[in-house]
Amino acid sequence: MLGILFASATPVPDPIKEANPPLDYLLKIDGETSDREEFLYILNKNRQKDAAPISRTEFEENFELFVDYKLKVKYAMDLGMHKTKAFSDEFSAFKDQLKKPYLLENSLTEGELRKAYSRMQEIVKASHILFQFPQNASKEDSIAVFKMAEKIKAEAEAGEDFHQLAVQHSDDPSASSNKGSLGYFTALQMVLPFEEAAYNLKVGEISSPIISDFGYHIIKLEDRRPNPGQLHVSHLLIRSAGAEEDQMAFNKINQIHQNLIENPSQWLELVKTYSEDPGSKANKGMIPWFGVGSIVPEFEHAAFSLSKKGDFSAPVKTEYGYHIIRLEGAKPVPPFNEVLPTIKSNILRDSRSNLIKDQVLAMQKAKFNVTENSQLINSLKNAFSSSSGRPVAQLYIKLEGLSNKGDKLIVRSEWKDATIQDFIAYLKKEGPSVNTLLNASFDEVYGDYLENLLATWEEEHLYQNNKDYRQLVNEYKNGMLLFELMNNEVWQKALEDSTGQRNYFQNNTDNYMWSKRVKALIVKAIKSQNISKVESWLSTKTLTDSLSTELKNRFLEKNTLLFTVEQKTFEVDNNELLSELDLNQTFHKLHQNEETVLIVLGETLPARQKKYEETRGRLIQDYQQYLETKLITELKQKYTIQVNEDEKEKIYQSLAK
Repeated sequence: MLGILFASATPVPDPIKEANPPLDYLLKIDGETSDREEFLYILNKNRQKDAAPISRTEFEENFELFVDYKLKVKYAMDLGMHKTKAFSDEFSAFKDQLKKPYLLENSLTEGELRKAYSRMQEIVKASHILFQFPQNASKEDSIAVFKMAEKIKAEAEAGEDFHQLAVQHSDDPSASSNKGSLGYFTALQMVLPFEEAAYNLKVGEISSPIISDFGYHIIKLEDRRPNPGQLHVSHLLIRSAGAEEDQMAFNKINQIHQNLIENPSQWLELVKTYSEDPGSKANKGMIPWFGVGSIVPEFEHAAFSLSKKGDFSAPVKTEYGYHIIRLEGAKPVPPFNEVLPTIKSNILRDSRSNLIKDQVLAMQKAKFNVTENSQLINSLKNAFSSSSGRPVAQLYIKLEGLSNKGDKLIVRSEWKDATIQDFIAYLKKEGPSVNTLLNASFDEVYGDYLENLLATWEEEHLYQNNKDYRQLVNEYKNGMLLFELMNNEVWQKALEDSTGQRNYFQNNTDNYMWSKRVKALIVKAIKSQNISKVESWLSTKTLTDSLSTELKNRFLEKNTLLFTVEQKTFEVDNNELLSELDLNQTFHKLHQNEETVLIVLGETLPARQKKYEETRGRLIQDYQQYLETKLITELKQKYTIQVNEDEKEKIYQSLAK
């Protein structure tokens, strides 16, 4: 993981990198350079923003990690890991996501942002009936689906129950259970056509058929109200699965709820003792802030029904089990500037992005001061027109002829120019095969070409001129290379190499020892529980493998909250309860952290060396570390490493001030 963090700007084999002149080198590995910019980028990511000036020791440690990382990336590149199709596809997908926040497309109009924020002030409740198109639908199929949607809308407006119509006719798989109800939602939680229609309806009104990527919808608006904002809650979860376990969970959650009614101050203790949600239990039952439409409906409804901080719900069942929810805080919809990044991110992912496509193109043209060669474009249009319906190969002959005449530039700008040969190369890569007939219009093809061209120019310009983006791209690229290398050379190898594991174990047996252990059963009960009968019964017992089961069957059937029990073999020195006990005494009663603790001790096991099978988890981790250290040693012998000590010292002095 340190390696992934220590990403750097290994030279990127594309025209962007060539346009970006290197700074004075800091590090050379077989002649391949790394500079101040990439080292500082990595270092600053791993240090607190307001950290004290760096010490010489910390600086040298970080520089050594940087060198080790660069060695691994160099080796991965030499192995050709960046040349595989799988790597190229994955990296391209990552890069497409990384560049989005930096592009002009992200500079959405104030009107679109304000409209989305305005809608966020309300939540709406709607139901819908979905009519999907058949596979490979024809125009006639689409018309038939539309007419069916209109027919069902008319039936609903005539008084038919909308929810029953949804059960009967909706192609939404969830309609059989939710009867078409989508509950409450707010802006940016539905696809744009659906959101637009729902927010423009009056309560009780049914929409005309609305088309989306899913098909035609008819929508009934059932309610609209001010957005209650976000809630912060804690919860206690008792899981259930199957009828028998469900009944026990139901009884247990109701006992907990009754205890809360009698004494609400027990909440944190009850969460700590009984909650079965490990993620929130460690944080006093807290879950992150959430708003309408972002959590399971049963939980959301119960949470938003709480009015005062500290109020708790009755038991609520969801697909996860039974919950009791306590309100910890509430806040309104955040100010516009606070949610602006979120709104932008969501808008870029939905169909609103199509609405600003023309605006983005205009902004790119202005940014690079683009002019288009109208005379040459008309000639290209004529070539397309005269080749329509004929083999594409004939079009290429005409285009090649045009490329040998007069002005060859189609697009000029202050950044770059594009020639007719660039246009031909684009067509051969993205267009139809030469053996097919031409049926595309020039305007369609040229529009796609210009959009692709200006997007490429914008990204190249961004890479050259935006340091943060440049380093972020390289960080992801090199992180992917490192992951592939480490998986092949260290992680997977350590898992599969059982012979190497055993040899490493035999050579390092002193690292794998059991300290003194004892078999024990430990019972814990909160102070409000009376476990005197449990104490009397346990004090007469000898520890056996079945003692825990006997104890549960005897005392927990009527009161599942009476105590918790754990029976296993414990390392004495690593257990605060056992480390101070007389191990020759079989029964102990203690009080710790407002809990009553009963302990039954069994056999004491002396310290001994662990067997191979007993330490395989830790052994694999150690063996992985050994393989990684060995790999670094081999790479330092394989490659020539040069450090520009003057540049390195300048960097240290600038950080140490």
